[in-house]
Amino acid sequence: MASLVIQSIHCYPFLLPLAQPVTGRGQEHICREGLVVHIISDRGCMGFGEIAPLPGVSSELLKKAVHQAETLARELKNAPVPVDGPHLLEWLTRRFSGGEICPSVKFGFEAALTAMAADTHNLSVAAFLGTDVAQEASSAGFLHGSSTDIVRQARFLSAKGYTTFQLKVGSRNIPLDIQRVESLRQVIGPEGKLRLDAEGGWRLDEAIVFAENTGMDRIEYLQDPVANFLQIEQFTRRTAMPVALGLSGTQRPLEELGGLVGLTHVIACPMLMNGISGHMKLLDTAKDLGLHVIVEGLFESGIGMTALANLASMTPATANLGTANWFDGDLLLRPVLVDAGRIPKDRLHIVTKFFTPSLTGRLKAV
Repeated sequence: MASLVIQSIHCYPFLLPLAQPVTGRGQEHICREGLVVHIISDRGCMGFGEIAPLPGVSSELLKKAVHQAETLARELKNAPVPVDGPHLLEWLTRRFSGGEICPSVKFGFEAALTAMAADTHNLSVAAFLGTDVAQEASSAGFLHGSSTDIVRQARFLSAKGYTTFQLKVGSRNIPLDIQRVESLRQVIGPEGKLRLDAEGGWRLDEAIVFAENTGMDRIEYLQDPVANFLQIEQFTRRTAMPVALGLSGTQRPLEELGGLVGLTHVIACPMLMNGISGHMKLLDTAKDLGLHVIVEGLFESGIGMTALANLASMTPATANLGTANWFDGDLLLRPVLVDAGRIPKDRLHIVTKFFTPSLTGRLKAV
């Protein structure tokens, strides 16, 4: 079996300010902090990954992830790595299986290792893993803030060609959430679609009230309408609203969820679980169950977003990577997303000349 050898692994800290504060699960975020993983092989091929757990959302703290990344970097130096897709995925599964590896560390290292192996063949990760990337991947626009903010953001994104929008609901003020949805309908036009995420914030009766008063018009799905996912069938039988489940929240194998009435989409956030190898298994299982897989970001920099963009290109479903537009600057000079949320195929590669000067200087010193 053909392989290459890891020559060096470097982890570079980064801190990126957000363009405006974002509140999630009761915690305000004004920046994203993490590590860039840079792996170089004995043939000069290289790959990049990102480790960036989000406080209050991820199961691990950055301090633990940094310690684990530094340990892995020492352990993996001089290790042989397969350079064909199936064998590499098997190798990653063996090496990063088990609960001792932090999800963000698994994602960052697997992304870097896969990109390094793909670089051997001058391919994108998606093409390397055997996917015919015929279509151009795309992302929904991410809306956040006050009612005035989300209407302003929706107008701006609509003017850029976005047709799918992601909005958090699930507040204690259900009439306000209903009003926000109606306001957006007037902005996004008849072709627009709304993806609503309640983050499991409602009781069953509250979720039903929201759905009955909101209606189905231009709603693609309601994600995690109730805290207890076992009540989803009751919800859908009462409302007929399509439901999506965030896999990181259920902690249940996908095989156990396929029979839920009304479940149409599953939301996969590789920074929170699965990594690259687990995501590839997820795609196969979801296809067998007739479920759509939507790749979702967690405010990753352009480096993490590139890995997610490759995963998004493996499925026809529009991704939820709109958080890429929420940084005041980035580690990459050219954005992963362009107008209308498109992800051009040339953005599936990370090219060092497109790094910001500060990071490029560090990389040249390797």
